[in-house]
Amino acid sequence: MTTSVIRFISTLLLASFFLVACQSVTVNPRNDSSSTAQYQLNTLVSVFDTDTDTAFRASIQSLDVLGYFRTGEIRDENIKDRLQTSIFARKVGDEKIVVKITELSPEQSQVSVRIGVIGNMPESQVILAEIEESILGQ
Repeated sequence: MTTSVIRFISTLLLASFFLVACQSVTVNPRNDSSSTAQYQLNTLVSVFDTDTDTAFRASIQSLDVLGYFRTGEIRDENIKDRLQTSIFARKVGDEKIVVKITELSPEQSQVSVRIGVIGNMPESQVILAEIEESILGQ
């Protein structure tokens, strides 16, 4: 009896994880933004029509404006024949924030935000919305 209950709960948890693992969200729900992002496996991912250098500068500026402590960056890492830049930061409570910028084409970049191990979609939306505002402001 106990084994079947544990098995049922495990199956239910696993199924719910896969159901919410990928969902589409608005980048900035406060100002009725038309930009959308995908929340995939605890990481918020969005595509912007800008080069990676502009996205990199906007990401750094956004993390600074929001008061996060930047701890490092890896520039121009070649992953699967695409250039990728990673920015590392910490927030209060020592949770790790990783912003990755991947070049899709010379004028299009993918920006992904992950907070901690299990992710934080609302806070990732705030960071991505600030990055979007910085990109549009440049």
